[in-house]
Amino acid sequence: MSSLSDRRVAVVYRLDHPGGVQSCALSLVKGLNRQGIIPDILWDLEPSRALLEKAGVQANFHRLRFPLPTRWIDRMPPTARYLAWIVNAVDGDSLRGRYDFFYIFHNGFLLSPSAPHLRYLSGPPLLPQLEQDRSGLGGVPIRLFRGLYSKWLRFSRPVYEVHRGSRYVINSQFTAGLFAEAYGMQLPVVHPPIDLSGRSFTADDLEQRDSLTFFSRIVPYKRPEMVLDLAERHPELRCVVMGGVPDHRVPYFESLVRRAHERGLEQTVFLSNPSNQRVYEELARTRYYVFPAVNEHFGMATAEAVASGALPFVHDSGGQREIVNDPRLRFQDTQFIERFSEIAGLPAALVNEMRLSLARYVRGFSEDVYIEKMLSYLCN
Repeated sequence: MSSLSDRRVAVVYRLDHPGGVQSCALSLVKGLNRQGIIPDILWDLEPSRALLEKAGVQANFHRLRFPLPTRWIDRMPPTARYLAWIVNAVDGDSLRGRYDFFYIFHNGFLLSPSAPHLRYLSGPPLLPQLEQDRSGLGGVPIRLFRGLYSKWLRFSRPVYEVHRGSRYVINSQFTAGLFAEAYGMQLPVVHPPIDLSGRSFTADDLEQRDSLTFFSRIVPYKRPEMVLDLAERHPELRCVVMGGVPDHRVPYFESLVRRAHERGLEQTVFLSNPSNQRVYEELARTRYYVFPAVNEHFGMATAEAVASGALPFVHDSGGQREIVNDPRLRFQDTQFIERFSEIAGLPAALVNEMRLSLARYVRGFSEDVYIEKMLSYLCN
């Protein structure tokens, strides 16, 4: 049998901008590089060289030929994107002779179950419990398209279907439970990788921490605007909204900046696509990390903030419960303002005890743990 370094490996996902799934793919590439493997990234957009360099990884590129360019789909409204990805299912079997193993982060890459592969799931559209359609007339188009897909298209274009016989892993206990409920299948959990390098803190740094921070992809469903509500009520705290902003989300990011200005929140700092160094610096001065997304599938940024010494304040749902195992630090929407005020009033000794306990706990989600689990499928 050939050594691992001789294996020809493909990673199926886009790496042209930052994001949670992109971080999973990049950490996998890092693990492959450690084994002497430089994989091919399969997509229709070349990987961002800056993104690869930032992660310290090497990868080649093989262009997939989607019927519709993915940059077109990025600019479409949600209903049109749903339909476009059905059209954009792509046959991976034509590449079987080129690769010994496929790591697949995109369910629309169709591949025979007999091909050596692993599919990594991070949530919808395979989890019907998390699909939310608009009610009334505004939701008619998406309901119509989903009905057409369920009745006819899913047999020939199974983009939103479980590929029976395929090898899957899933990203959290939360999503694994939903998957079992929907499909009667128990999938192994491989939590996303948390880069813990350089993330540390001491109990005596608490008084130097002055920021209230949102850090994640800046998209509407993450609800970063709720952090502005806290900033308005706690002007003693510096407010930071930072994260990945792909080109098609720039208008939303700019709307948040305008909203803060209109509300007179001059202590708010907005950072789009910040460097790793800037993220480390901001998390090192973050006292409270706030993440309002509902039913986040996991939430890597929360774990990074905890490892950096921030006290998390997150929505009481989804995979966030697996990261923030102290219920005092989770909220429902009706408790948002009141619960945060309670946390802001906790004595320093208790805050430090909570910070240290959480930081020890999140080490179980380290990047090395993720890499070891993902590579085990390549070895077997």
